[in-house]
Amino acid sequence: MADTSSIEYKKKARHGHGKDVVDANDIRQVAGCLPIDHTNKRFLLISSRKIEDAWVIPKGGWEEDETQEHAALRETWEEAGIKGTITAHLGVFAETGKKKVKAHHWIYEMSIQEVAKKFPEKKKRERRWFSYEEALMATRAHPFMQEAIQRSSLAPQDGLAVSTPPQAPQAAVTPPVVPENEQEGGLSRLKKKLFG
Repeated sequence: MADTSSIEYKKKARHGHGKDVVDANDIRQVAGCLPIDHTNKRFLLISSRKIEDAWVIPKGGWEEDETQEHAALRETWEEAGIKGTITAHLGVFAETGKKKVKAHHWIYEMSIQEVAKKFPEKKKRERRWFSYEEALMATRAHPFMQEAIQRSSLAPQDGLAVSTPPQAPQAAVTPPVVPENEQEGGLSRLKKKLFG
């Protein structure tokens, strides 16, 4: 997989939307990593900047002067402050919006080597650890992220995988709105609401 020794862990995030890679159909190419702590069997996800109370896989634009793997490692550093090694390519997932493909996401599994205290988007993002089941619930607004989690090495292999409700492939899903008087906050409370 990617040689992490050539990755520069800079203090500021790169912002090169003019350099983003697009395919022959002018679809933006995005790369990211699903960071995994194999010892404790958990994922690290970051808060979404677009959807309140949603959690996402660190990802961002793949730029012309880098490979998909380097872009994935760079974005994971910038957004989540994670350094690690890519251990698997989980797939290329289409993100749709308004009946057309918005982006193709190249998602890799990353074995975490370091969780930094300071990183470029520290003031813009929250980080949180999730079990397999919790990660599936936390990413419910992004079915392609759920699929990447289901393809990860932490996915149950015994046929007893947690089932997620069937969803249209690659469709954007709006999370349910919980009235303010019913909000209890926290993922454990969300699990209670969903599973009783």
